[in-house]
Amino acid sequence: MSSPEIRNFRDFLLLYNQISETCFNHCTNTFLTREISSYEDICVSNCAQKFVNTNHRVMEVYSEILPIFTKKMMEQQAAQAAAAAEKTENQ
Repeated sequence: MSSPEIRNFRDFLLLYNQISETCFNHCTNTFLTREISSYEDICVSNCAQKFVNTNHRVMEVYSEILPIFTKKMMEQQAAQAAAAAEKTENQ
């Protein structure tokens, strides 16, 4: 595996663990039985789905904003390079 693949996998596992821990702590109230109650089952499903929906929305917004941000950064770098070239020419 290459470095970006390892980083992506690590990020996925961190997110998965965060979701698992958060939903478990939120939805598990008692350890009196070995079985999962219907409330706990529904609660965990809803909790996990909220995380997934939020993650999809964040990625959607990120993919919309990234090209704009990249364009601005390229324009700033071009302006800085032009200013540096002009400064060099004046000296």
